[in-house]
Amino acid sequence: MYTYSKEVLTNGLRVIYIEMPHIHSVVMSAYIGVGSRYEEEKKPGISHFLEHMLFRGTNRFKNSLELFQAIDDIGGDIDAYTSPEYSAAIIQIHNKHIESGIRILGDIVLGGNFRSDDIEIERRIIQEEMKQFVDVKGDYVCIDDMSFSLMWKDGSTEIPLFGDEKTIAALRAEDLNTHYKKFFVPGNMVLCVSGNFKKDMVSHYVNEIFGNLQGKFSGLKPPLKTTQTEPRYIFKKSPSQTIGFKLCHKAYPYKHEKVILMLLLADILGGGISSRLSLTVREKLGLVYDITCYPTMFSDVGSIDIYTSTKKDNFVKTTKAVMDEVHKLFHEGITEQELNRTEERVFSQTQLVMDSPLAMASWFGIEELLIAPKIPDTPEKQAQKIHDITLEAVQNAISEIFVPEKRNFIAVGTYSWLSKKHTISLLK
Repeated sequence: MYTYSKEVLTNGLRVIYIEMPHIHSVVMSAYIGVGSRYEEEKKPGISHFLEHMLFRGTNRFKNSLELFQAIDDIGGDIDAYTSPEYSAAIIQIHNKHIESGIRILGDIVLGGNFRSDDIEIERRIIQEEMKQFVDVKGDYVCIDDMSFSLMWKDGSTEIPLFGDEKTIAALRAEDLNTHYKKFFVPGNMVLCVSGNFKKDMVSHYVNEIFGNLQGKFSGLKPPLKTTQTEPRYIFKKSPSQTIGFKLCHKAYPYKHEKVILMLLLADILGGGISSRLSLTVREKLGLVYDITCYPTMFSDVGSIDIYTSTKKDNFVKTTKAVMDEVHKLFHEGITEQELNRTEERVFSQTQLVMDSPLAMASWFGIEELLIAPKIPDTPEKQAQKIHDITLEAVQNAISEIFVPEKRNFIAVGTYSWLSKKHTISLLK
């Protein structure tokens, strides 16, 4: 079991403590409300660049090599990522190194030093990272970015959410420093400590290290465009032996009262090896190696997404097979037996969250950052909700979500004009 508690420092910084005394590790996470949704049009990718620079601009360590050596010396792991809505820095350590871990996290989050030499090195690293989303012609082909832009943003879907070589090359220390000071303030951050630790001791370190952080949050998160009256689609030609495609249906946002139905429907369609899409498209028809369905959620919007890839000759067959399953779900719904089986699967997965300090940190930390609930929605509450789901509620959610006017489709690869025409007709 675990014990949840929350502390708000005098400067407004929120700290979540998840005590799990039965394990050895501790996860320390910082969640900051900054991402591509907050960026100016002329500076896409600055939040991602800033996340990279956090590991170079510390006060205690001369460079990233010293920082990483300090983490290795205590047998720890470190990670960071940037999403459209928030960024995160995460350290996982043995509980005997708690003080060292929290001080290193403080070095990373509170550094804010942007030296020119470090910026140039990191700029090259990011440009290399971006090449994984560029094909041999030099075209941008990140299907996740394209789907986000297609569903939720006005303007071109050709503009990468995390910038391109031109925008990354233009960023300077002044830009990073301004962005850092605007978003890395107490009211826009949540710390989460999860694992085997003594709260009083960790609270002492947290107050010492983070208690002097100052600043007021003034950032605005522009609303996403949600109006849609017909299917939308993007077909991007790219030299490849396969065609990857993503079928998205707009659904519910993070922590919506119906979000549990979204999790269940995603699992029914493509969550496990016995899911509908896996059994039909892979096992029965042999059209793909892998196919999955998963929920994508933000504080104010969400979707149920299906992703797979297949060879050019099977593109239309695969798209039709996927759409057949979606239509079948819409017209026939699910059975009581299927509901019970999937409820048990999702229930078990939800309860397994409580076995992982990293999963628990993400659960409570992101929830606090994005919606700041008066009472947290715990994994055990969510698990109980699963067994309370009725067949009627599932059918109503299906009717709301899987309709043409909430449908979005993105394909990247080599396809013929005829296969494109056939696919568009299937979407309608």
